[in-house]
Amino acid sequence: GVQVNVRMIAATNRDLKTMVREGRFREDLFYRLNVVRVHLPPLRERGADIQYLLEHFLHLYIQKFQKNLEGFSAESQQILLAYSYPGNVRELKNVVEFAVNVCSEVEIGVQHLPGYLKDAVDMEAEEVDFFENPRMTRSREEKSPGQATWTETEKEMILSALVRAKGKKQKAAELLGWGRSTLWRKMKHHRLTE
Repeated sequence: GVQVNVRMIAATNRDLKTMVREGRFREDLFYRLNVVRVHLPPLRERGADIQYLLEHFLHLYIQKFQKNLEGFSAESQQILLAYSYPGNVRELKNVVEFAVNVCSEVEIGVQHLPGYLKDAVDMEAEEVDFFENPRMTRSREEKSPGQATWTETEKEMILSALVRAKGKKQKAAELLGWGRSTLWRKMKHHRLTE
């Protein structure tokens, strides 16, 4: 027979131990996988990494979109560092891609960031204040609904690119730095197809 030497790396964001207890994950498979365990904390718990990743993706997208940008303004950087990134690195990358894509100035300002970021940072700050002085601020439940999300921001980004490309999908995909199939898939997801 043929002998093979295999190493397996598995990643999950689920609590497999709890799933084993509840009978939703095979115990034998859990113990086969659980040899060397590495816990990677969410991005919001790795403050220094956020600055590094912002710089990394900024330079990546400056080159990709061939933009002449110097970086983030002090105010936009403050918002980017204060945001908790529930979508982790993928969300941070999307945010920087969006900002570089829409910025036509030398510096990425607050106006170039997805709208939901400032709202979320303001809300998180308000919640901290609320616990310190409940009379001065409103809680999350009292906040007005309908604040923009990444999904809405991405939809706006696609529509903006289509307008700039005069409806030509290939050109819009190039403006966004995506392949045509990626644009088509995202348009379908946002129900922007005919």
